[in-house]
Amino acid sequence: MNRYFFKRAEFYALTAAALNGTIGVFTYFGLNSGISHSQVAFWKCFIAFLVLLIYCLVIPSERHILFTLRNKSMKFSLLAFFGIFCLYFFETWAFKEASVPLVSFLTYAAGGITLLLSSLFLGEKIGINKCLSFIMIMIGVYFFFSCSEQTSSNYKGILLALLAGLGYALFIFLSKLMKIGSGLSVLVWLFGFGSIYLAIPLIQEELYFPSGIALLTILALVFLPSIGGFYFTTKALEKGEASNVQIIETSDPLFSTLFAFLFINESLGWLGFIGAFFIMSGLLISIKTPNQAKLSS
Repeated sequence: MNRYFFKRAEFYALTAAALNGTIGVFTYFGLNSGISHSQVAFWKCFIAFLVLLIYCLVIPSERHILFTLRNKSMKFSLLAFFGIFCLYFFETWAFKEASVPLVSFLTYAAGGITLLLSSLFLGEKIGINKCLSFIMIMIGVYFFFSCSEQTSSNYKGILLALLAGLGYALFIFLSKLMKIGSGLSVLVWLFGFGSIYLAIPLIQEELYFPSGIALLTILALVFLPSIGGFYFTTKALEKGEASNVQIIETSDPLFSTLFAFLFINESLGWLGFIGAFFIMSGLLISIKTPNQAKLSS
């Protein structure tokens, strides 16, 4: 792996995947500390918004960009609904209903939508590599539905994970279509609108500030997957194709499975790992496209 890789969209997408892979474990600890899934989703978004807002207001250059971006507020409101509300709310709820590895893998099952939309509206070529990558990913997902015993009693968790994945897939496509760019000021707008959306499900709950283990896990969610994950995702979308970013971020579930195995002793079983093998193979095929091969030669 040469120095060019660290400047490519693939590197940013893989970094985002690794950071996002921590979501399941931290959410697991948060939910088991007694806080509801709605509270976890809201607080990790709202605290991230406050942290980034303060930073951008203090730094003159970021403050200028932040106020300049107000002309794109309608775009940010739409993107935040799919990329923040749908992803955070349904994924966090899914972790309450099903295992971390299962939810993580199924969240990315909707990624084929990004490939289709990117081809139709962004002019991105699908090509043999992307088709083969997608087919292998779908084979992997098939193992989860047909072979994994964990799916037999977790249909609610499956549905919630797929809804989260659908929202994220649309976010990736629309972010590229609308050319929102990247940077911390962009995240302020996304997390700001996302906090508004995520506050709505809390109307029937008693809103309280988390403490103890709940607070520690939410802070970890704020700085690793929320700020870090979205920063590198938007950076990858700025530099690369939306379809390729979506495929590469399929490696997220592999990190999730590893973290779940190490910290909460969860695994998918051998059939699940066969599915993981197919998904990982699809990822590697996607990364090594002909044009990228020239860069590494």
